Amino acid sequence: VPKSLRPRAKKSTGGSRLNPSVGVKPSQESLAEKEEKKERKPTRDFFRDDTECYIMDAKSMGNLGRYLNHSCDPNVFVQNIFVDTHDLRFPWVTFWAGQYIRAGTELTWDYNYEVDSVPDRVLYCYCNSPICRGRLL
Repeated sequence: VPKSLRPRAKKSTGGSRLNPSVGVKPSQESLAEKEEKKERKPTRDFFRDDTECYIMDAKSMGNLGRYLNHSCDPNVFVQNIFVDTHDLRFPWVTFWAGQYIRAGTELTWDYNYEVDSVPDRVLYCYCNSPICRGRLL
């Protein structure tokens, strides 16, 4: 995300909820359709065939949370909360300030990808943190 579009804290925060992450929970059919289109248009899909996981695709719609970038030393963390249901399949993914964040500071979170978890895929990290791990995948 270009620097001018990266989310920044509007006021100083500490331990408060920032916002829920909003995106589209794709159907199995739309995921299969995406797989077919992969050869024509490469995507940023890091999951393979038999990996069962929940995916929240905020590529084309969502809220400000979709623009938060990764950092190996983040100032925001992710927490699932349940609204209107306790069904584990339908959490709201929310972002919380993990520390005091000064106004104007870029908001970042750790994507928690596991290095070497996807065969033949390498994704380098450019967060520039003093404790940068160097790679996401």
